[in-house]
Amino acid sequence: MSEARDSVLRLIDACNRIDMDAIIDCFTDDAVYHNIPMAAVQGKAAIRETLATIMGDSEAVQWDVLNIADEGGVVLTERVDKFRINGTWAEIPVMGVFEVSNGNVAAWRDYFDMGQVQAQFGAAAGG
Repeated sequence: MSEARDSVLRLIDACNRIDMDAIIDCFTDDAVYHNIPMAAVQGKAAIRETLATIMGDSEAVQWDVLNIADEGGVVLTERVDKFRINGTWAEIPVMGVFEVSNGNVAAWRDYFDMGQVQAQFGAAAGG
């Protein structure tokens, strides 16, 4: 495996453990995280805050990588991101693009259907 691919899998593993310190250690200081269609955030503090909001109510997280490819420091992942909230799993298909520099993620963009997120998380939260 490439260093870039290893770096992304290390990040996903940290997310699966909901280990925020390990997650943030995977990024460059000036990294950009963009959950499209939401606004992008930059820097470790902003990324921590955003990911804490996303994972905040989750009892467990399991991101399953269905396919992964990398070329020249760019890693593409096809995933199903699962979040257990109130005993119910919300499952979101996601396409992720990671730009890796010197073993750390410098940019991360995830593409997903916001309507599906709202429906899944609403159902999981009991709403």
